[in-house]
Amino acid sequence: MNRHLIHLFITLLPLATALTATADDTTRKGPLRPRAKISASALRDTVAEGNAALTPDSLTIAAFDKPLRSLRETFFVTNRRRASRLLSLTLRLTYHRHGADNAMLHSRTLTVKCDIPPGETRQLYILSWDRQYNFYYHATRIPSPSSRAIPFDVTLHPISAAFSSPAAQ
Repeated sequence: MNRHLIHLFITLLPLATALTATADDTTRKGPLRPRAKISASALRDTVAEGNAALTPDSLTIAAFDKPLRSLRETFFVTNRRRASRLLSLTLRLTYHRHGADNAMLHSRTLTVKCDIPPGETRQLYILSWDRQYNFYYHATRIPSPSSRAIPFDVTLHPISAAFSSPAAQ
């Protein structure tokens, strides 16, 4: 009987230890704060380029992030349309060195496919232009461990957006 009792004790000891351990709270506190947001003037410029479907109140882009050693750049997009799903978004991104000289580092235009219902927000991501892990977004939530890393600013200009027709839903 002692052998069975010892075996039971050894089996239950890790379970008891796991149940008494306190878990780390990794949730972020407070509301999501915009870090990089498109302006109404940027959207007006887009509308002037001939995309009548995209108006200043069609969508919101906020909370851009790209930590130092990340292959992804993330941001949140809110579809502010009342009756149309956002299906894709074409953006022009321009990257500048953060600081005194504000030198341009890179620029690109890309289309991100998505499916965002009316009035809802989704986190989207794109593959980063920084293939050698030398750059990080200056307001990233993850601080840079390297003193040689280069902070950057980004400007997001929406070029066009594809919305579903209300009848197609």
